Amino acid sequence: MPPAAPQQKKAPVTAGNTAKKESSSSKSRSNKDSAADGRRKSNWSDSGSVSSKGSDSSQRSSKEPASPVSPAPTTPAKRMSVRIPKGSAAENPVEKKIAVDPTKQTEEEIFLRILDLLEQNDEFNSTSDDDQASDYGDDDEAGGDRDYSDTESEADNESEADAGEFERPLADWELESAWMELQERRIPSIDICKRMIRAIIALYKNEKNLVMVPKPDAGARLIVVGDLHGHFGDLMHILTEHGEPQLGPGGVKYVFNGDFVDRGAWGPEVLLCIYCLKLRCPQGVFLNRGNHEDQQQNLKPDNGFVHSHCTRAFGQDAQRVYALCRQSFKEIPLCHVIAKEIAVIHGGLPVDPLITFADINAIDRKRTIPVHHCSLLGYPRFQAVKAKRDLESENGEKVLRGSLGKLIERVGKTQQAVVRFSGGGTHEEAVVRIAGAPELEEDVDIHYESAKEREKHRSNRLFVSLLWSDPVSGRSQAGPSKRGAGCYFDERITQEFLRINKLSLMLRSHEKRMGGYQEEHRSTKNGLLAATVFSASNYPGGAGEPNGNQAAVVVFSCPGEGETLSSTLYSPSPWRKPYEDGAYDGFRMSEEMRAKFQKVEEARVLTVGSRARALAKLREMVYVARPKLLSFWQRVDSAGVGLVPLEAWAKGMRACVVPDDDFPWEWLAPFMLKQRSSKKQYNYAAYLAQYENSLSRKLADQWHGGAVLSLAKGVNTRAEAETAWAKIDRNRDGRLSYQELRPLLRSAMVSDATTEEDRVYSVLARIDKDRTGYVDREEFLSAVERCLDSTSLLEEAKNDAADELVHTQSKKLVGTERRSELLKQELAKWSEKDIAQCWAATQGAIRALAATTGCASSVFEVLDGDNDGVIDRSEFQQGIMQLLRGSQLLRSFDQWEPLLWKLVDEDFSGQVSPEELNLAFSVREFLSI
Repeated sequence: MPPAAPQQKKAPVTAGNTAKKESSSSKSRSNKDSAADGRRKSNWSDSGSVSSKGSDSSQRSSKEPASPVSPAPTTPAKRMSVRIPKGSAAENPVEKKIAVDPTKQTEEEIFLRILDLLEQNDEFNSTSDDDQASDYGDDDEAGGDRDYSDTESEADNESEADAGEFERPLADWELESAWMELQERRIPSIDICKRMIRAIIALYKNEKNLVMVPKPDAGARLIVVGDLHGHFGDLMHILTEHGEPQLGPGGVKYVFNGDFVDRGAWGPEVLLCIYCLKLRCPQGVFLNRGNHEDQQQNLKPDNGFVHSHCTRAFGQDAQRVYALCRQSFKEIPLCHVIAKEIAVIHGGLPVDPLITFADINAIDRKRTIPVHHCSLLGYPRFQAVKAKRDLESENGEKVLRGSLGKLIERVGKTQQAVVRFSGGGTHEEAVVRIAGAPELEEDVDIHYESAKEREKHRSNRLFVSLLWSDPVSGRSQAGPSKRGAGCYFDERITQEFLRINKLSLMLRSHEKRMGGYQEEHRSTKNGLLAATVFSASNYPGGAGEPNGNQAAVVVFSCPGEGETLSSTLYSPSPWRKPYEDGAYDGFRMSEEMRAKFQKVEEARVLTVGSRARALAKLREMVYVARPKLLSFWQRVDSAGVGLVPLEAWAKGMRACVVPDDDFPWEWLAPFMLKQRSSKKQYNYAAYLAQYENSLSRKLADQWHGGAVLSLAKGVNTRAEAETAWAKIDRNRDGRLSYQELRPLLRSAMVSDATTEEDRVYSVLARIDKDRTGYVDREEFLSAVERCLDSTSLLEEAKNDAADELVHTQSKKLVGTERRSELLKQELAKWSEKDIAQCWAATQGAIRALAATTGCASSVFEVLDGDNDGVIDRSEFQQGIMQLLRGSQLLRSFDQWEPLLWKLVDEDFSGQVSPEELNLAFSVREFLSI
């Protein structure tokens, strides 16, 4: 039972009226309330404890009720706002809402307050067309005219001063919630963004320039990702294909090899995604700095990261957030060495000989890349030189050996420079060839005042080259680069670097390759020496589909006995993603329909109790968050037993459902977490399985078989299924998690990443008979055997329907039995693709409902435009299109909508009743044993 609430009653609060006042950016609460709210810490900690009103959370009231869940051995979660429109007054922490306090309120009042919080969450997440326009870079409102060209020291001082304001570390649920938002290409709150970037700065503060990475464990993989340049679609493709970072025998680790930002519009989202992955799995994600992790590149208008992308993403906070980004760039290492065998560097090598690991570690990396110190063919402008031989000036005069001069300028894009020699009161200019390193110069000696100066300049060249250099095939091409930074290095330079440092291979990125991956240097004796991997397709921005470049990654696995790590290298099939600004916007309910739901919900306040309305809405929200919740709890369940501590329930809900520490999840646990394996644990897979939608389940049953067989392509017997299992169970632990199933269950029938998540979860839940949250070997084999009885469950349904048609004609069926038979007959007429799209539309409609104040029970009143008590086909079509506004499913609307209509119209009357519509889109809770 929930904790008893005091009996004293306050004046009833109407659901919605408080939210409207508090969510407005143009109205503020009283100074007294604002100040108190700004000072007060979270009343709802991860431990489930409740602080007395107005006091610090560390000073607990003696009258607190017992926590409904066991206390967590962690510090209290910190306050995090739900998604708030950028620039609004509501974004100020002082303007946040007042927390629920069960010691002061009745159960009815608490549920009313929960509804208010849910409505605020809906308002903060809704985006009108006008909002969208301003969010994407109105310079006047978003600070686009502000000057970003401040000096380095000023910006750093600003970010350091700003750092004192938010020093608390990110709570687990905040990090998970941020990851959930980022996967949908949404920027978390500015507070969370800043704290994430600061956490990266702190994480790398004491890291060396060169980081050693161990070889992959047995059954695990290590993925090297090349340039992403703000291409969000390519990053999501990689994570879907190979899985999220995960440690252990079956896990996957990533090395992101620089150039996360610039050019592509979604640089802030890509950068924050990578930072978030690093924070979630520090030993599973490794970052190299690229040449675009630097202010000089970010400020260029053509690159756009500062003035366009950050302004669009962070609004008026863009300058402060970018200052932190720039600071974080300076902390990122320059090189990773895998298994003491493979070097991963963003650009390449200098022409300076004998480069060692010690040289790389000696670089002062925590600064802007010193391109200007090497801009004249590897040297600074006005570098002092001495003629090594007699030269001829441009005027035909002789310049004697030993004459002193200075490098003045480069001759075009050649490897020649103008030197101005001075002596005897005259100035002569001669053109000399520059090799790019003092040891290699033939025309002039590079003159330094001291050995310290010489070493400093060598270190600058190495720093720039690691991020800017490019490979060439011939020795004659080696030397300073036409880029004006870095150099061209040939096979001889690569071999020397590998030999001195006892390596076998160098992987780099930095250059577009049409196939995504390309071998650069190879020797007849040692095989592959250097290769390029580039992971941004159609670069730059959507260039020339379908003829734009493809993207690729490089994969390493655990080497066998006597094998080298480089022998396991392979580059999977390259891909090409469309560069569309709307590709990951997802869909959202139209503003017109949202307003209708608001009006209906306000009317329902008088007829439906607050508890029933709140729990119905929470059921929908949990239902659509099942994939994320499963993934979250499996991360907590390190032993993989299907059980987690009770306190993990509230943490998961706070991370995946309502990311707000003011939301009383701990108080709600007795209402929602009814099944517990013990007083300390619960079975999370069984908990999630109890939330179902009957229409979605019926449709999913028809395509599950095909999905299962896609895991075991070409399998016809149990013995072949056992062989297939051995291949897909990479870590040999005898089970598949949600993250392991994701890349195995990709489908061309799925239109977006969210539907892909639902699809994978649906298949896993269908196969997972023992409700552990994992698919074990026997469950997999049994599922394949069931599907092998027919080509798919759909084919089985078609065969059954033919028999039942005869049966139905010979026997008059009534009620549920008749509807069931007619359903089989109807589904037998449709292809698996049509059924899968119809299922996706159903899931999309439920997801749209979960994202607003409306519930399934409100849908009928919203869709019944003429108020005649029934919904006709036209009203149904208009309503579905408004629910799925922006979805790619609408492109094939005419294909799947007729099936959806027939399934919703259960009595085949040609009209839909309130009961039929509610049954089709409501989420029910089925308790199972």
